[in-house]
Amino acid sequence: MSQKLATVVNDVPGLNFKLEDCAMKDFDRQSVVELLRKFDFFSLIKRLPGGDDSLHHTTTPPHHHRKHVDFELVETDENNVKEFEKALSTTNVFACKEILSGTDILNSDLLGLVFVVGDKSFYFKNPQQFVGSVFHQKDKTLVGHNLKQLVKILTHLHTYTLTHLFDTMIASYLLNSSTRAHDAKSVILRELGQEIHGSSDQSSLFGANPRQVAEELKLILQAHETQKKKLADLEDFGLFEKVEMKLIPVLAEMELNGVAIDSGVLKKLSKDVGEEINKIDKQIQKEAGEEFNVASPTQLRDILFDKLKLPSEGVKKGKTGYSTADAELEKLIDAHPIISLIRDYRELAKLQNTYVDVLPTLVNKKTGRIHTTFNQAVTTTGRLSSSEPNLQNIPIRTDLGKEIRNAFIAEAGNNLIAADYSQIELRIVASLAKDQTMIDVFKRGEDIHQATAAVINDVPLEKVTKEMRYAAKAVNFGVLYGMGSYGLAWRTKMPQWQAKDFIKKYFEKFSSVKKYIDQTLEFAKKEGYVETLFGRRRYIPELKSDNFQLRSAGERMAINMPIQGTAADLMKMAMIAVHDQIRNPKSEILNHDDTKMILQVHDELVLEVKKGLEKEVSKLVKDAMENVVKLNVPVEAHVSVGKRWGELK
Repeated sequence: MSQKLATVVNDVPGLNFKLEDCAMKDFDRQSVVELLRKFDFFSLIKRLPGGDDSLHHTTTPPHHHRKHVDFELVETDENNVKEFEKALSTTNVFACKEILSGTDILNSDLLGLVFVVGDKSFYFKNPQQFVGSVFHQKDKTLVGHNLKQLVKILTHLHTYTLTHLFDTMIASYLLNSSTRAHDAKSVILRELGQEIHGSSDQSSLFGANPRQVAEELKLILQAHETQKKKLADLEDFGLFEKVEMKLIPVLAEMELNGVAIDSGVLKKLSKDVGEEINKIDKQIQKEAGEEFNVASPTQLRDILFDKLKLPSEGVKKGKTGYSTADAELEKLIDAHPIISLIRDYRELAKLQNTYVDVLPTLVNKKTGRIHTTFNQAVTTTGRLSSSEPNLQNIPIRTDLGKEIRNAFIAEAGNNLIAADYSQIELRIVASLAKDQTMIDVFKRGEDIHQATAAVINDVPLEKVTKEMRYAAKAVNFGVLYGMGSYGLAWRTKMPQWQAKDFIKKYFEKFSSVKKYIDQTLEFAKKEGYVETLFGRRRYIPELKSDNFQLRSAGERMAINMPIQGTAADLMKMAMIAVHDQIRNPKSEILNHDDTKMILQVHDELVLEVKKGLEKEVSKLVKDAMENVVKLNVPVEAHVSVGKRWGELK
């Protein structure tokens, strides 16, 4: 029987097959590209074989694909500058991209600027002599991809662009917030149906090729026309111009400003955290009854589920066994003391490897400060993110998180000012839902969680217990994320029937909130998207999924995005307003070096100011944040002053 099973059957009747049919053949690359483009599979197009270092149009034969750009190398002598200015005078739109000696602006030299004006391209070597006049023309629009880099260079050279900005990366982000493919190649492919091969990147082996930069820039200029029309059709051009484009110079300046670090605090913290990790590691080994590598998921799984026999019901299982991810360990928190120890170990190790030991290595040698990058085209809600370091992930409520924040300091002769929106997302819920009960709570200046608990439990404010307030707080924030009775029960440790009853009472008392959520979901399912108060849109295809989990996730996104996105828009508008005040040339108390906006994290804005100016700047920031937009409830910003970021709460 074994021999029969192992014998290849070579006499199956009725097979119409020839071996030569399996030979590899060439394929119609253009047809495949068209198909992949139709279904937005842009990452697959990049991996498709058969490309070369030229431009392809997906609807033209390969031998006609070369697209030549009228290109001139212009030295910065008087005659050539005049030729450039003559070309510029014939149009209101031009494109520009920088060429650097490296990727880091603070540690690189500006080698030149490439311009595309009409049908001509110009390359200026060492353009510092004339850049000011070009970018000071208020009737012009400067087009580019990731313009923040260029604006940072101009700001570094003390030249501030007064032209209108049109960044095709940010336009792509507004039009397609659910994807992360906002690089120049993807934008050109999506908008024009053309592929770019080769690189205009500064990080390539021989640096950026001016000709390649010009060819890409010409397509970026064409792509901006299609994007502009799409933004107008979606009625998003106002958001694009008034918020996203005006924010670019603000972020550019913040990144150049950087923030000072107390390396001594981090050095001591590294030693203390290392000792604490070793201490917890020994406790874990003792609980396990043997030595093992806590950082190894395989060894940890064997200890938890094979040796300690912890319950596995409800724990996700993969190909290699039960998961030991944090979300799964949370389900076992009461099953054994080892679980809390493992979670503490992981949290400490993560913070040590991400911040405590890494922050000193990120200090710029020229400035002595850390310069994070604020990402404007990453999150689906419109919130800013940051990288190197990622400031969003420093824990807010833990002692270690506070100690890490204490390492961010004001330089000598200065202080830090932190302005934090108070419960902004709940205020936005009250405003969007027009829930009079919630609006009245905010207008009376009451603690929203205590007031919610009083309303649900039908008791006076002074009779609200700690447990009541905690449950009300869980529901208040849970509403923002579409949390159900199971989630509330898990978070508060109350029985599920009680959690279900609690949510029911909540929606009875705050009926307009329930109505708003239902209407938002109904709209999202019908139209396929949701949007913020200011028109920022997110499409949610998950709502049409047959998969229950995906569909549920889509519903949570639909509820959360308008709230969190509106908060993000508010913060961006406040940042622009504060920046305009700081840079107001008529200001008698402020100048460029006295006040610097340096950080934005979650609902908080941090500035570094010269000692003696704290009162004036605090009032300026508070007024800007509270009055940039009027909601149906009062908007509050709490301001604090100190030497260290961790002290400002």
